[in-house]
Amino acid sequence: MLNFLSLLGGWQDISWPDEYNWLPSLFNVLYPLLYAIMAVVGAAGAIYAIVLGINLARAEDQSKRDEAKKRLITTIIAVAVTILLVVFFNELLPMIIEAFIGTPDAPGTVIPPADA
Repeated sequence: MLNFLSLLGGWQDISWPDEYNWLPSLFNVLYPLLYAIMAVVGAAGAIYAIVLGINLARAEDQSKRDEAKKRLITTIIAVAVTILLVVFFNELLPMIIEAFIGTPDAPGTVIPPADA
């Protein structure tokens, strides 16, 4: 777990070539914005899941129970996918970009692409 946490924000230590100087400014904007979105979606999803759970418990008819159950499952899946996407874009995407434009020999340095 500590190894993963030490990777957080690792994109800040990379020396980007001139063609990729816009990436750190993009990451600086996306990093807090995506975590704010994750907090809002997580809170709204939790509240909506509680409301759906209450509707499921109060449902007298089997069709209403099935509909509430379907909505509850959809809500849980949507919140989980949103959280996974935020983690992907904030933590894994910078490492993927570095792998594509860098060299494995010298971590933290990025080589520019060869001109065709």
